[in-house]
Amino acid sequence: MTSANWPEGTHKESFGFLSQVLARRMDEAMKQRLADLDLDFRFFMTLMQLLAQDGQSQRELGAKLTLPEYQVSRNLDAMARDGLIERRADPSSRRTTRVFLTDKGRAVAQKLPPLIHGLNDSFLNVLSGDERAALINILQRVLSLTD
Repeated sequence: MTSANWPEGTHKESFGFLSQVLARRMDEAMKQRLADLDLDFRFFMTLMQLLAQDGQSQRELGAKLTLPEYQVSRNLDAMARDGLIERRADPSSRRTTRVFLTDKGRAVAQKLPPLIHGLNDSFLNVLSGDERAALINILQRVLSLTD
């Protein structure tokens, strides 16, 4: 069923519809901000994960980013070509490859948290501090991210 076939206004009450619209708008705004850093959107979350914990395995990154292994591998190949990361063999397991930020990758990754905060502020500026906290809490519960 397309939104054109929905009874008037019901899409404005649909969690799925609203979350998709918000996600698309945020993705577009993020792509624009990342272009200013000459950074591919595909690399954003990987850089953030490595900034939080450098030296993760490719498999760990894929699990945290919910990406298939082939996509993680392709992204890491491109990031290595761009000089953002390097892969190193795990000293305790020959089959495991660890991923580390290069100096260039760390410099780029450190620019991302302020960019994210600014983007979040631009989307949430219509909410009070308490409303923002409540919204984040609700989304964490819906996504089962709370303890």
